[in-house]
Amino acid sequence: MVALERLGRRRVAATLLLVVVVAVLWVRAEPLETGPAFRIDPVDPAHAQPRLIGRTGETASTGFGLMTGAVPTRGHGYALLGAAESAPSGFGLLGGDDPARTDPGEAAAALAARAEAGDPDGYRALAQATEGLPLAERRDRAGRYRGLYLDNLGLDSRVRGFAGPLRIGVYLDAEGGVRELVLLESRETPSYLHRVERAGFYDRARSVEIAPGLQRIDAVSGATLTSQALARALDELIDSAAPVLDEHLDRPARGFALEAPLSDRWIWQLALLLVLFALVWQRRWRLDRTERTLLGLISLVTLGFLFNLGFTYLNLLHPLLGVSVSALVGGYAVLVLLGAIWDDNTYCRHLCPFGQAQRLVARLDQRSRWRRWPLGARTMYWLRLVLAAVLIGGVVLGAERWSGFELFPDLFALDVGSPWFLLALFLVLRVAAWVPMLWCRLLCPTGAVLDLVARAVRPSRRGAGVRVAAPVPQTLSVTS
Repeated sequence: MVALERLGRRRVAATLLLVVVVAVLWVRAEPLETGPAFRIDPVDPAHAQPRLIGRTGETASTGFGLMTGAVPTRGHGYALLGAAESAPSGFGLLGGDDPARTDPGEAAAALAARAEAGDPDGYRALAQATEGLPLAERRDRAGRYRGLYLDNLGLDSRVRGFAGPLRIGVYLDAEGGVRELVLLESRETPSYLHRVERAGFYDRARSVEIAPGLQRIDAVSGATLTSQALARALDELIDSAAPVLDEHLDRPARGFALEAPLSDRWIWQLALLLVLFALVWQRRWRLDRTERTLLGLISLVTLGFLFNLGFTYLNLLHPLLGVSVSALVGGYAVLVLLGAIWDDNTYCRHLCPFGQAQRLVARLDQRSRWRRWPLGARTMYWLRLVLAAVLIGGVVLGAERWSGFELFPDLFALDVGSPWFLLALFLVLRVAAWVPMLWCRLLCPTGAVLDLVARAVRPSRRGAGVRVAAPVPQTLSVTS
C-alpha cells in the first residue's frame, strides 16, 4: 500500500485503464467485414431531405378545396399554400436533393460526365446501367472498347481516412489493370494529400491488376492513414463491383484484395520515439537547458521535417470513429499517454516539433516580445479546454472538416504554395516571437487534452494552481 501511495493511485489506475483499452483494441483489430452497402443518404445527414418516390390511390379532399398553387395533402382538413411542387419521379434512391440520386438515367449521365472529365487518355465514356454498382465503358474515337471507369460516390463506404471518408474513382484499361486512381472528394488535410501525391502513391497504383489475390502498395510515411485509406477504398470499390466487373474483364474480380502496409522504416521511427521518450524519462542524470534544447532540435528535425510524425487529439479519437490505427500510431499514442500520466505531459513539454519550433523562435528573437499580454495562464488554459471540447464534439458529431484545425502537418509538409503552410509559418516565426508559445498555451486542442489527463491523475496538492505544459516565460508579464 505504501508503494502504491508513492506511485499515485490515480496514475496506476489510469495506466491499467490504458492497458485494458489497448488490449481491447488489439483484439478487435481485425473486425468482421460485412461489405459495403449502397449509399441512400449522403455523408452529411444534415443536408439530406426525404423525397417522395411514388403515389398510389386517389388524392383525398382536404375539406376546404384547393386554392391556386396549393399543394394537396391527405386527410388533414387543410391545404398548403404556395407554389406547387413538381411531382418527383416514382422511383429512385432516398435521401439528398441531387437529381442524380432519384433518376437512374441522370445518375448514369453524371457518372459518364465524371469519367470523361478526368480520363487520362481523353476517351469518351458510355455509362452502363447495371443491377449493382453503375460503371462506364471507356471508348476511343473509333468506338473501340478501352476499359472501364467506376467510383464509390454511390456507396456507403466504411473506409475512413484521417478526416473522414474518401471518394475515389478508378480507370481500368482493357486488360483489367488500373490505368489511373483519382481522388474525387475528401476532407483530408491538404498537406497529407500533397504528400501522398509527391511520394508517387498514385503512380504505384498503376501497377495494380484486378485479379484474384492480395496485392500491396507501400503506404506513405507522414500520411499513413490517408494512403492506407485510399488503398482500402479501392479494395472496397472493386469488391462491391465484382459481379459487374466479371462480365467485362477476362479475369475474375472476385477475390481481389489490396492493402498499403508501411515499409519497414516504421520500426525505426518507433524506435526513435522510444529513445526520445526514454531520454526524458530517465533519472540517471538531469538534463540541463542546453541538453533539453538539443533534444528539442533533434525532435524538430526528425519527427517534424524528416518524418512529419506529429501526434494530435484525432489519433485518440480514430478508434472511436472507425479509423484503423497502425502499429506505429498505436505505439506513439501509448507513449504520449504514458508521458501525460507519469511525467506531466512529456510530449508537449519536450518533444512536440511544433512546440519546439515556437520555443526556439522565442529564445532567438526576444526583442520582439510583447511585455504585456492581457490573458493570464488560467484564462488561456480554460479557453483552450473549451476550444478542444468544441472541436472534439464537432468531429464526433460529423463536422469532419474541423479535424483540419491542427497546423502541425501543414508546417512540416513544406508545401510553400499552401495558405495553411504560410499561416503556420507566420504563427511560428512572428506570433511565437511576440507572445511565446501562444499556440500551445491558447489554441492547441491536443495540448489541452494531454494537460487535462496529466492534471486528472496528478496527486492532489492543496493550493495548487493550473499547470500547463508550456510555462509562461519569466520575462513576459501577464495580467489576469
